[in-house]
Amino acid sequence: MPRDTGLVQRLIAFLKKPEMLETERREPARNRYDDYEPHEHHDVKYQERHTSDSMSNADLMLDGRHPAPGQASSMDALVMRALKQFNAQIGFVIRYDTEGRMRYLTGRNLSGQYIAHTEVNPDRRAIFLTLDSGEAQLFVDTQSQMQGVILCGPLRAQDQVIGLLYLDNPSRSRLHRGVFDIFCEQASRMLNEGRI
Repeated sequence: MPRDTGLVQRLIAFLKKPEMLETERREPARNRYDDYEPHEHHDVKYQERHTSDSMSNADLMLDGRHPAPGQASSMDALVMRALKQFNAQIGFVIRYDTEGRMRYLTGRNLSGQYIAHTEVNPDRRAIFLTLDSGEAQLFVDTQSQMQGVILCGPLRAQDQVIGLLYLDNPSRSRLHRGVFDIFCEQASRMLNEGRI
């Protein structure tokens, strides 16, 4: 009961004179999901087998199971929700198999238009660091004039990474690891169930 009384007294004091509130005891609130450690592109070292900075379009084969570009799938809807959540410019899903082949499943821009695999230029470092670590990665490019941000997360089947969700240039104010992990889990479930 005494604790409630103290809270009521502080609330009354705040309502009378808000500027008198004890500010030195306040600490900024931190969301426990905002724990990305951004990697700067020039600082990232990855295994020698990954030699090029950006993937060629030949590296990303179009998966024949994807519907025609004018049609939307459940995976397209998920990519669109992720784009809107993070206010990203482009998002796409890549399927990765055990032999190292990557298949481009789908891609969308923020206005909902289909993006073909020939129109994307993913950063190889972001992709392979995500594959190697098995965790979502945030990349920041501070060397170019347009500071780009990449958010890349693994899609899993049990303990194996079977794909990636890649968002190009998401808004920094919306980067929440917990929310992005939910999108990755939903995309993983779709891949595992064959709903692409």
